[in-house]
Amino acid sequence: MSYIHYDQKPNGVIYASLYESFRDKGKVKTRRMENLGRVIDKENNIFRQKGIVYQYVLGEGRKEVPPSDLPSEPVVPEIERLILDFGDAWFLQEYLSKQPFYGSILKALPDESDTLLALIFYRLLTNKGANCHAKVWYEGNYSYLAFPHANLTGQNISRVLKELGREETQRRFFEEYMSSIYGNDGTVGILVDSTGVPNATKMDITQISNHNGDINREVRLIYVIDRENGMPIYFRYVAGNIIDVSTLITTVSELEQYGVSVSHAILDAGYFSEKNASELFESGIPFMTRLAPNKTAFKDAAPGNLDDLMSQKYAHRYGERLVFIKKVPVNVCGYEAYVYLCIDEDMYLMQHKKAILNALDNKKDFNETDAEVKQLGVFAILTSEELSEDKLLPMYYTRQQVEQVFDISKNYADLLPIRVQSEQAFAGHLLVCFMATAIMQKLQQELLKRRSKKAKSLNAESIFMYLRNQKCKVYEDYAIPQEPRKEVNAIYDIFKVQVPYKIPLTTIEV
Repeated sequence: MSYIHYDQKPNGVIYASLYESFRDKGKVKTRRMENLGRVIDKENNIFRQKGIVYQYVLGEGRKEVPPSDLPSEPVVPEIERLILDFGDAWFLQEYLSKQPFYGSILKALPDESDTLLALIFYRLLTNKGANCHAKVWYEGNYSYLAFPHANLTGQNISRVLKELGREETQRRFFEEYMSSIYGNDGTVGILVDSTGVPNATKMDITQISNHNGDINREVRLIYVIDRENGMPIYFRYVAGNIIDVSTLITTVSELEQYGVSVSHAILDAGYFSEKNASELFESGIPFMTRLAPNKTAFKDAAPGNLDDLMSQKYAHRYGERLVFIKKVPVNVCGYEAYVYLCIDEDMYLMQHKKAILNALDNKKDFNETDAEVKQLGVFAILTSEELSEDKLLPMYYTRQQVEQVFDISKNYADLLPIRVQSEQAFAGHLLVCFMATAIMQKLQQELLKRRSKKAKSLNAESIFMYLRNQKCKVYEDYAIPQEPRKEVNAIYDIFKVQVPYKIPLTTIEV
C-alpha cells in the first residue's frame, strides 16, 4: 500500500515523499519510493520539484496541472532563513561520494540511508557525545540539507542500530564493501589484531578478560586490515573472556565466505599457537608473527645463537635504529620455518643499565646477572617463509597500521563509550564505527600522500575543524555558502574541490 509522508522543516517548508508499506515474514515494513518535492497544496497533493509543478494521484502517478488550476503561492521574499555549519559536512559528502565503498554504505539500509549517513557524519564531525545530542547537531549542520530524510530522534536511532546489527544487514554490507574494494580479485595480505571494548552493559558477550595482565569487563573486537593500504576490511567481536589465539581460524574462514583469499598474514603474538600455525601451513597461507620466549620455536632457536648476536655481521639499520638480526631455521608442526632473533640496540642499552644498577643495589650474583643480560632487548619473529633481513622489520612493522586504525576507531569514530544495552544494537554501533573508521583512514592516508607543505601540517581532524568555520545561509530555494577563509581554501586546493556559489535545495537528494 502506498501513501504520502510529509516532513516539515524548521523554516516552515514542507516536503513530501512517497512511501510503500509491505509485509516481510509477517511483519509490516515501510520503504521510501521517491521524493515528491516541496508541498504547494497539501489538500490536493500538488508539489513542486526542480521547478516543475505537478499533482500526484495515488495509484496513477504524476499528472500535469492546468495553469488555471495552479494554486497561488504566497510571495516569499528571499530573506535569510537559517545559517548552518557548512564546510565540514559539504566536503565530507563530496569526498565520500567519490569513494568506491560509498555505495556499500547506502545499500546497508537503503530505506534509512539518510539516517545512517547523518549518524556517521555526527561521529566524524563532532566532539562526540550521546546519540541524544545528534538531532541538535543535525539541525544546525549542512547534513540537515544533504540528508533531508534523516530521523535522529533517540527512538529511531535505537531502531536503526538494531537493524544494522542484524546478521543479514552486516553480511549484505560486507559483501558489497569487499566487492567494491577488490572486485573479483579478493587476494590480499592481512594484519589481524584485537582490542578490548570495556563496558558495563548487561550483555552475555561482556565478560571478564585478562589480556596481558590487564583485567576488564569487556568485549574483544577483532579487526582485519589490508596490509598494503592499511584499510580496515572486516571486523568481528567475541566475548571478553575468549582468548585471541582461538579466534584466528574462524576469522580467516569468515573472510573466505566473502570471497577474500588471504595471501599472507601478519599476526599479533597473541594469535600464535602450534594449532594455528599448522592450520595456516596446511592452508598454504604464509604468515609472520612475533614469538613469545615461552614458545617451543623460540626455545629451539635461542640456545647458542644469542652469545654473538650483537656482532657487526648481524647489524642492520632500520631508520635511526640499530637492530641485530640472526636467522635460525626451525621446525614448526613438521614444516620448515624461520626464527629471526633480534636485539634492538636502544632497548638493550636502556635495559642493560637498569639491570646492572638493580644487581648492584640488591647484591645479586654476577653470573646470574650475566645470564639475564644475554636476554635483554631480545625479541623474535617467526616466519613461514625465508626473508632477507633488510625486509623483515619493514614488513613486520606494518602492524602499526592496526594500532592507527584502532586509534581512529576509538578517538574519531566514537567507538567508546558504549551506550547501548542489547547485543544487536551493540553490533549495529560497531558497524557504524567501522564505516566511520574506513572513511577517516582513507582520508588520512590520502592526506599523507599530498606533498605540499600545507598538507603535511594537517591531519583529518584539523581539516574538519577548519572547514566547520565556513557557514552557509539557507534561503527558500538555495543554500549559499559563505566565502571560505584562507585555511579553508587551502584544504579545498589540496583535494582539488570547488565549492559552488549556490546550491539548489530541490536537487539535494540521495
